[in-house]
Amino acid sequence: MHQPTVLAGHFEQCPVYKISSKDSNKFVLLCDREQAPFVSVVEIFDEGGQTPPNEHAEAYEYFYVLAGEGIARVNDAEIDIRPGSYFIVSPGNTHEVRNTGKGRLYVLTTMVPDERFSDLIKNGPAAELDEEDLRVLRGLEG
Repeated sequence: MHQPTVLAGHFEQCPVYKISSKDSNKFVLLCDREQAPFVSVVEIFDEGGQTPPNEHAEAYEYFYVLAGEGIARVNDAEIDIRPGSYFIVSPGNTHEVRNTGKGRLYVLTTMVPDERFSDLIKNGPAAELDEEDLRVLRGLEG
């Protein structure tokens, strides 16, 4: 893989996907394994949305909450999350994130290494950001 000196962009130019058409969560794909040895996304959870319990063989997964409220479950531990909360899940630990608040939950997620997660995302259907998403994500710009 050719390593660029710098990879830069803006979320509005990034593709947006769902993993499957029945999912409510969508992903703004900031970078993938073709650009860097990791994947970074903004995951947007609809009210009541959640990830399925999952674990990674080699990857560390970093989560940083941009907006909204929820619960992260790692093995048997539950962590309340809100804007500014972060947590890191080491390989081999079952984890899930659930939106428990009013409105959507926005989480910056980075997984190192990618473990082909970006391929799973890119093989899903294209999605779009709506006005609420744009308002929240632009509002984070200051």
